Amino acid sequence: MIHAVIFDMDGVLVDSEPVYYQRQIEYMRSVGVTPATTNIQDYAGYPGDQVWAHVIPDPGLRKQVRSGFEQGIVTQPINYGTIVIPGVQELLQHLHKHGYQTALASAGPLPGIKTMFAQTGLGRYFDSVISGETVSRNKPDPQVYLESLAKLKVPATAALAIEDSKTGIAAAKNAGMQVWALQPRAYTLDQSTADYVAADMQAILLRLRQLEREG
Repeated sequence: MIHAVIFDMDGVLVDSEPVYYQRQIEYMRSVGVTPATTNIQDYAGYPGDQVWAHVIPDPGLRKQVRSGFEQGIVTQPINYGTIVIPGVQELLQHLHKHGYQTALASAGPLPGIKTMFAQTGLGRYFDSVISGETVSRNKPDPQVYLESLAKLKVPATAALAIEDSKTGIAAAKNAGMQVWALQPRAYTLDQSTADYVAADMQAILLRLRQLEREG
């Protein structure tokens, strides 16, 4: 039986991965830097340190470019309210109505999570929120999921993770959890290690309802 559902944020609650990706690519090109990779799979779901290491291998250049990006581009607001994944609110309402515990376990920074909640109103549905950048080991390490489980007081076997990236799926799997992956709408990610891959949030809700009927 599933008693708790733990969500990733980027690519699961909000369609933010393409926004982050495009901003980073455009900035690097604007300062004359050619990224080592333009494959969105090397960006989506990874903590910031790992993304920058992927795209600019030279430490000195990476530090310089990242500093400029974070002082300029990152401070520009993102309107999360316009990129909420379709069906998210319906799923969260269902979980709340039927007594599931819910948590957010994101690799991203806490200020971004708070901004997203403020703009979308989704924060009221979550019993626990943990940022991977406030723990000692970010995804794909399972720490964000293990801490979420501890806060909810739910064993891994009774919890479901909803993820999108290979890194996030690995983190939840490493915590001993069942993982359902949400397919991106406009790009492709390796989701082959997930227990179930859903085309959209409606498919996740339908599958959950089926399990409720069987349980």
